[in-house]
Amino acid sequence: MADSQSTQTHPKFIWRFLALGMSSRRIIRIVATTEHEAREKSPSGCVMVFAGRLPVQEVRYVR
Repeated sequence: MADSQSTQTHPKFIWRFLALGMSSRRIIRIVATTEHEAREKSPSGCVMVFAGRLPVQEVRYVR
């Protein structure tokens, strides 16, 4: 259920992938709404293996 005070209609997530290249591998993080959008933003020439999805949390500074 969506938070009634939220103004964000499409929440963003941090998508984690294992990017496998010809000679290297690394974990990358991409902020996007959907997995499809995250894969579109991923580096070309890599095989992307899904590793996780984390919610992007709003940061509030209190004085």
